[in-house]
Amino acid sequence: MRSLFFSLLFLSFLHSYAQKDSIDVLSEITVKAFESNRAVTEVAAPVHIIESKLIERFDNDGILPIINNYPGIRMEERSPGSYRISIRGSSVRSPFGVRNVKVYWNDIPFTDANGISYFNLLDINSLGSIEILKGPSGSIYGSGIGGVILLENKTAKVLNKKRNTLSFNTHLGSYNTQNRSVSFSSASEKVNTYLAYSHAGTDGYRDHSELRRDVLNYRTSLFLTDKYTINFIGSYADLNYQTPGGLNIDQKENNPRDARLATRFTASSQEQKAAIHQKVLSIGVSQEFKYNDRVSSVLSFFGNGSNLKNPFITNYEFRDQKSFGARNKNIFNFGGEKVKSKAVVGFEYQQTNSVFDVYDNNAGERGNNQFKETVDALQTSFFGQVELEFPSAIYLTTGLSYNQQVFNYQRIGGLNVKNETSGVPIIPRVSILKSFGKPFSVFASIGQGFSPPTVQEFITIFQPLANVAKLNAELGTNYEVGIKGSSKKFSYQANAYSLQLKDAIIRGSIGDEDLFSNAGKASQKGFELLVEYQETFSNKSRFQVLASADFKDYTYVSFTDNENSFDGNSIPSVPDRTFNFTLDYALANGLFWNNNFNFTSEIPLNNANTVFSKSYYLLNSRIGWKKNINQWGIKIYTGGNNLLNQTYSLGNDINAFGSRYFNPSPLRNWNGGLSLSLLF
Repeated sequence: MRSLFFSLLFLSFLHSYAQKDSIDVLSEITVKAFESNRAVTEVAAPVHIIESKLIERFDNDGILPIINNYPGIRMEERSPGSYRISIRGSSVRSPFGVRNVKVYWNDIPFTDANGISYFNLLDINSLGSIEILKGPSGSIYGSGIGGVILLENKTAKVLNKKRNTLSFNTHLGSYNTQNRSVSFSSASEKVNTYLAYSHAGTDGYRDHSELRRDVLNYRTSLFLTDKYTINFIGSYADLNYQTPGGLNIDQKENNPRDARLATRFTASSQEQKAAIHQKVLSIGVSQEFKYNDRVSSVLSFFGNGSNLKNPFITNYEFRDQKSFGARNKNIFNFGGEKVKSKAVVGFEYQQTNSVFDVYDNNAGERGNNQFKETVDALQTSFFGQVELEFPSAIYLTTGLSYNQQVFNYQRIGGLNVKNETSGVPIIPRVSILKSFGKPFSVFASIGQGFSPPTVQEFITIFQPLANVAKLNAELGTNYEVGIKGSSKKFSYQANAYSLQLKDAIIRGSIGDEDLFSNAGKASQKGFELLVEYQETFSNKSRFQVLASADFKDYTYVSFTDNENSFDGNSIPSVPDRTFNFTLDYALANGLFWNNNFNFTSEIPLNNANTVFSKSYYLLNSRIGWKKNINQWGIKIYTGGNNLLNQTYSLGNDINAFGSRYFNPSPLRNWNGGLSLSLLF
């Protein structure tokens, strides 16, 4: 039956392709990065925009298959709920959460002053768009050498003259995977509201890898006048997931579904009930002022509170964090007969106060207190940018930011360190683009970026056994050239870069405790290619292809760890080649077929380059039917992940103690779901 369905779908594609096309399908996409508000082909930076229709290709199935389609970007999941995002190798320094990447949520910082973005708290069902900017962008966004991710909530839309939409989604899969959500949106001339609740869960492929997550998401925009808008956003997330831990190669080969096993010195993950239990409340308000056609301003205030419990192999951590901050940007447009210009000036301030209370872990129960420490992290950034548009379609952009990062550290009854800075510098960026029309443009840029240590990295230097110097911020200088263009049905981006890092922060370990140090110098060179083609036929069937390639040469220039020199070695955690290919086909009668294919080369797992993960091929596919009937919308689908049944790890532990590098990912697995929407 399955073979017959594929055959019919393929024959219908051939029939449709033979007909004359009549519709141009590539729409103009506006880039928000660097406050450009221009088409992709007019922005002198490697930017990828993921619209809602691309997010919905594998909706309810997690964000990984969406983000991993694009070159230079790699999202990892060591176990359900344990995410890392690498933009150009940034995850090599990440023990927990997402670091070295600045994330904004509805135009306010989602990354806290500790340098951490909790991506696992996001609800994919509520995302309306994702914009990814690769490379150092500190001239306007502050910290983050890897890049910037701009997230936008869904907003209400008027469809078929109906202002309100009620939606239900249910997704089921192998290992008792489930994702259920309900949302309500309402649009009018004065108010736009979106409210959603989602529940996600899975028992996991491996032992002790259960996940449960509940998220409530809210956004309202009030259009008080034609010049003044105020936005309210909020979310509450309750996240619980077990952490199975890494396996060594023998354990992985013997039984990849095992959680971390006990040794003579430590209990197993299951015995210690290793897990993350986290509750986070986030709120924000932003005001948009449009004084006239030339001057506008945005002022945002935001805050969040986080409570985290983390029973681990060697301890039981209780973490309480509170963050607050403000961001302001002011945009000035100046017209001219020959040269048009735009200036952006603003500031960003964040403060995160953290309390770490650490106890013995007695089989998942709190034991004797080991220590208690507090860290106050403060980040400040003042930025300015000028963009000049010359008559010959040349765009010149210059930006500069002044940044400050301060840590105040206190171990109760012990060490007290005040106003510890990480050497955050002044960050410049210059870019130029020459456009020859939509089909072709060429650009070049030189920019610096910095990444201060996260609070988790910072406090490791005070461990009794650490005996290392303080951590300085990573500093990188990036040189980049590229071309991009688009036509009615075809678009492309190709770029090459060379990022030279100083004081790169590298992860190591003392026993089971993480340790971080500045590694000296590193060189990160790469080439990235993205091609997209769309075709719509006379019978309204649609065919879409997206292909990307990514080549990296990341090496240590000078890095010595105690008596070992790793000069010339490849930086661990980074594959030197990845290829991605997506193919989607939608029939006029509502049938659709979406496919993702990924190849990832072998990955070095330690600084010595003596252990590598194997290369692998991943194929995910989904078949379904989607139709609008009067005021109802319906979508039914079924699909499978890892259809080639590859043995692989989507997230590895780098320089792991005890050679426990591997976190095996699921073999071939299946899913299906149903979505309903009602317009009224």
